[in-house]
Amino acid sequence: MAGRDMSDEAVVGFLRAHPELRERFVSIAAAVENADGDLKEADAAEERLVEEMRDFGRAALQSWADRRVEATEREMRQDPLVRHQGKKKSVGIRSSAT
Repeated sequence: MAGRDMSDEAVVGFLRAHPELRERFVSIAAAVENADGDLKEADAAEERLVEEMRDFGRAALQSWADRRVEATEREMRQDPLVRHQGKKKSVGIRSSAT
C-alpha cells in the first residue's frame, strides 16, 4: 500500500483485512446514502457524518496501535539481546509469624 492510489481490489482486500474498519465504512456509506431515511436536513446529516467519522478515526487508530504492538513484539522476539521473562513461579514471601 505504498502511495495513495489503490485499485478497487486492494481497497476490498484492505477492508477484508480490517473488519472493524469495514464496519465503520459501511456505517458511513449508509449515512451518505441516507439508508435509514432519517436524515432530512443538512444539520442532521452533518451531525451523523461527523460522529461516523469520529468512530472511524477511533477504529483506525486502534487498528494502527494493535499492529504497532504486534510489530514491536515481533522485533523483541527476534532480538537476541532481549531476555524474555517467563511466568513468575513464586507466590511471594511466606510470613515467618504464625
